[in-house]
Amino acid sequence: MVRIAARGLPWAVALALGGVMALGTSLPQGAAPTDWLDFDSAHLYWYLGRASGFVAFGLLFLSVVLGLAIRSRIFDGLVARPWVFEMHQFLSIYVLLAMAFHALILLPDPYMQFSLWELLIPMASPYRPVAVGLGVIVLYGSIIVSLSYYLKGLIGQQGWRLLHYLTFALFLGALVHGVLAGTDSDQVPAQVFYMSTGLLVLFFAFFRILVSRRPGKSAAGRGTNAKQEPRDGTPTLVPTAAEASGVDTATTA
Repeated sequence: MVRIAARGLPWAVALALGGVMALGTSLPQGAAPTDWLDFDSAHLYWYLGRASGFVAFGLLFLSVVLGLAIRSRIFDGLVARPWVFEMHQFLSIYVLLAMAFHALILLPDPYMQFSLWELLIPMASPYRPVAVGLGVIVLYGSIIVSLSYYLKGLIGQQGWRLLHYLTFALFLGALVHGVLAGTDSDQVPAQVFYMSTGLLVLFFAFFRILVSRRPGKSAAGRGTNAKQEPRDGTPTLVPTAAEASGVDTATTA
């Protein structure tokens, strides 16, 4: 766990930098970049909520991409597959923290005056109830998927794998939530952000499908999992580096 946390330090730094950038994106057009520093502003908590929403969506995007990369081997040769799996699992915790902050930071907002139940019960929000309710559903779905890492022994490999296919629906739901609920969705930076992340996930998903349907799987798989014939003619399966280290390389997203 300490080793994973140490490797997650760069992600924490990137998370902080992403939050600062997201704050700038969430400010209305014509506003000064330092307007969010005005702690007397009636919109401070709204800016923080929007910024944390961008961060949560960005982390979910990274988690989905890393999950697809584990099976498709698209990053093989660039980064170690055990590292990719660890970061995929570690990011799922970051996503939950960012989502929780995104929702709860709106409680003290003096303009909207949300109640806790309006933020935690789907369709209960007076502000764009369908869009906000979809975000609440994504939050609960992300909790279930994240917990499945620690309940894999109970639900089994097949159940764990099927459950992780929900990640695609969660990402799509988060995308629709951000576009419909965000007051900054009409701004160019927000539109570029949503469009680029959506297209990248679509690309990685199609790449994974093509790799899985290719005869003989991937060339990398042939090199590491190829059957080697000893002198007595008995086939021997050589384990991959990920299998030798105990990392589960099952489909994750």
